[in-house]
Amino acid sequence: MNPVSLRIMLAAVVPVFMAFVYFGLIASDRYVSESSVVIRSGGGASAGFSLGGLLPLPSSGSQDVLVVADYIASAEMAAHLNEKFNLVTHYSNSDVDFVSRLSASANTEDYYEYLQGMISVVYEETSEIISIRVRAFEPRIAHDVNREIIAKSEELINQLSERMAQDTLGQAQQEVRLALDNAKDVSTRLSTFALDNNALDPGVETSSIFGVIGTMEGKLSEAKALYSEKSAYLRESSTEMRAINNRIAGLQQQLSLERKRLANPSGDGMGQVFENYKPLLVEDELARQRYAAALASLEAARAESQQKKRYLATFVNPNIPTSSTEPDRFTDAISAILVTLLLYAIFALSRAAVREHIDFAT
Repeated sequence: MNPVSLRIMLAAVVPVFMAFVYFGLIASDRYVSESSVVIRSGGGASAGFSLGGLLPLPSSGSQDVLVVADYIASAEMAAHLNEKFNLVTHYSNSDVDFVSRLSASANTEDYYEYLQGMISVVYEETSEIISIRVRAFEPRIAHDVNREIIAKSEELINQLSERMAQDTLGQAQQEVRLALDNAKDVSTRLSTFALDNNALDPGVETSSIFGVIGTMEGKLSEAKALYSEKSAYLRESSTEMRAINNRIAGLQQQLSLERKRLANPSGDGMGQVFENYKPLLVEDELARQRYAAALASLEAARAESQQKKRYLATFVNPNIPTSSTEPDRFTDAISAILVTLLLYAIFALSRAAVREHIDFAT
């Protein structure tokens, strides 16, 4: 075997040997904790459609899932996990093999990039399920980090739901406050008006005066009818006729007083008071209706906010790995051999083609 062939053979054999040595003797065990979560809402969420229903639009649930998936893979999550579990120290431990461990001099960006390979997030569009896989060199660390990711994601969803509820309820609550303030203001003006005019309820008192006047007019008509009847056969000077006249005069005098109570030239009669009171009554009724409508709108907004409320449901809890599942030493070693042989074959074919071309040219 000539030196060139020997070098090529060594170039193919050495990587295979190194792959067997690394995966068989050196590679550190990695423990994987898996979990699956899904975002649910108080009401069913369906995807919308655009362009006449031809193109589906992402639902709010899908948007929330994307937000959570991005948050798990964010630098903020990476910083929080390092602060709580000191992951930089864990992943850069000298007991970890030199290929798998994080560099001891790694900066924040290096740590964040390294963590992308240790924590994977898979989002299934059809079921809107988020699958989380956390790799660590200790089973407990993998489990605790996975559980903390779920806790922080749930906290994020709760914040988003609370903000959405406040946006939905804020306007309705403001309208209720304005309607209540308006109703209180009108009620205060009604009370002030009644006190200023020495009337507990001008409407009731006016109705009472109308009732008294109506009763007295009825009695006066009866007395006049009796007078006409008796005058046919009694003298004016008779005792009974004088009594009837006195009754008619008394009723007329009392009726005049009641009418003056209702309306008088000075303009302070109960009729005028009631006329000034009626606009306040109208305002009071409108204020009550506005307040009732605002309360109904608030209840509708509350129901809507409950339907829009989101919560994170964990249907596969993070497991504590009992054995390492990565690396798959046999599979990875075979893959390395196949790749090496493939590269060797490509190189050998290319070399043969070049040599044949040179021989043909000469």
